[in-house]
Amino acid sequence: MRPRLGPILIVAVAGLVVVGLLARGEGTRRPICAAQDSLRVAIRAVDAARAAERSGDAAAVTAELDEIARLLSEARGHLVGPASDPETAAAARAMQEASNYLQFIVDDARASGAVDDPIAQFAARELNRAGAGAGGSPLNC
Repeated sequence: MRPRLGPILIVAVAGLVVVGLLARGEGTRRPICAAQDSLRVAIRAVDAARAAERSGDAAAVTAELDEIARLLSEARGHLVGPASDPETAAAARAMQEASNYLQFIVDDARASGAVDDPIAQFAARELNRAGAGAGGSPLNC
């Protein structure tokens, strides 16, 4: 008697799919994706700093500016490797430009006492350009 191959084939394909998903891993983020995440949070923190400024909460503004500075440092640390990789270098440059805009916001706010949030739109534009691949292939983070 001949065994039925249909059920065996289905089990084998399902097993391969499971092994493939496990091998792909979800544990460690790619450095370029971790930088993108940090910069997105930093852009949101600019909005929070502006809201705190409007409400007159100077301590919250300072806390948000400190958080933005921390996130920028984190993002820049993640961009060291991707900046030298030809596959991600253009995206890393766009993210570096976004971090420069955000750094300007922090430095200017500390010097003037006013959060210049319209500049954050330029940071967001650069970050979106980076995510789209900045002339290369999309990051797919």
